[in-house]
Amino acid sequence: VPPGDITGEQMDGLAELADRYSFGLIRASHDQNLVLADVNVADLPALWQGLSRLKLATANVGTLNDMICCPGLDFCSLANAGSLDVAAQVNEKFDELDYLYDLGEVQLKMSGCMNACGHHHVGHIGILGVDKRGEEYYQFTLGGSAGNDAALGERLGPAIAKNRVVEAIGDILEVYLARREEDEKFVETVRRIGITPFKERVYENHSPSAHRRESLAACA
Repeated sequence: VPPGDITGEQMDGLAELADRYSFGLIRASHDQNLVLADVNVADLPALWQGLSRLKLATANVGTLNDMICCPGLDFCSLANAGSLDVAAQVNEKFDELDYLYDLGEVQLKMSGCMNACGHHHVGHIGILGVDKRGEEYYQFTLGGSAGNDAALGERLGPAIAKNRVVEAIGDILEVYLARREEDEKFVETVRRIGITPFKERVYENHSPSAHRRESLAACA
């Protein structure tokens, strides 16, 4: 459910499905997903149909859109920048399942401040919201992991303006698709080739000088 918002109608529907198929239990996972446990295999088609009617049946677990993000400025007084609206933009931009499956596992984690409730520092792609003179900017890290290969992500470069975040993600993914080897996951490609090719691509389009040129062109 991008970006984690769920309606009262959907919650009522989930409760009914849990009563019917999961002994009345719904579990919340550490990666911000809901789990209906102990469902009989024979009941899976009916459960999927019920979830589909609630618009909760998108098969995107483990993909870029299966992200973790904190509430951000919308609901948290500690946040420096928004998270939920950026998550919604990411989901809208990268909504083609064939493309997501081709990317494979990409863990996107986003936090609205340094408290890191979204665990951005251990995301394959980590995004940290920062305040720059009253404006929302976002700092990227790449190559983090919270698994057996645990690592902190490496900072990509200067923070990027909010209206360029989705485009920057697209640049990063294009480098991965162009440089990956057969069956190589995103985080494996980052660790093999290093952060420089991603940095060059992103800041080719998002450098301060390029931003100034765009601003001058808009005023002309």
